[in-house]
Amino acid sequence: MKLGEAQKITSMHLNALSQRRRTLKELLEEGQASGSGSVNFDRVEITKELSAVEKEYEQTQDVADELSAMSTAIQNAEVARQQGEAIAEAAEEILKILEVFRRIAKGDKVPATDEKKLMEYSQEMYMSAKNMALMNQNCEGKKHKSLWEEEPAQEEPVDPFELAANTEVGEPLAGVTAVSRSSDTGTGAAPSA
Repeated sequence: MKLGEAQKITSMHLNALSQRRRTLKELLEEGQASGSGSVNFDRVEITKELSAVEKEYEQTQDVADELSAMSTAIQNAEVARQQGEAIAEAAEEILKILEVFRRIAKGDKVPATDEKKLMEYSQEMYMSAKNMALMNQNCEGKKHKSLWEEEPAQEEPVDPFELAANTEVGEPLAGVTAVSRSSDTGTGAAPSA
């Protein structure tokens, strides 16, 4: 079962349990208001069922909290991965710019596109590299290919919320103790996955 589906099922189950709990409390209040002796047996049964429903609600709420924490952790991990990739790409770009600076300063020939990238990054660095190249003009410089040729195709970024929702989590409600419901006081069984 996917995490998004498990969260929806858990939420629906919590809503059903909440409604059931509310119904049982209303039945108890009606029984106390009427004060009849024959309702005493029903009150004990209703109290037992209310206790069981509250226990199941707590267990289901714990599962919902775990699913929420899992979803948040997956989303945060994906965001961190994407940020790490962006930082790595930015560092690679700066290293290329520094290499172009070094090549120009040494008096080597670099493609115009590389010079333009250096100029766009920092006009001061570009002018400094050109001035250093003038001092090294007596040396014979090498001719270099562009560092920015053949950029790899950009992959589409993954949405962290979608990634979390589509993560397989098994059957998270399997450990929740289901309350047996009778047809005269219940509204139905717990939803199944």
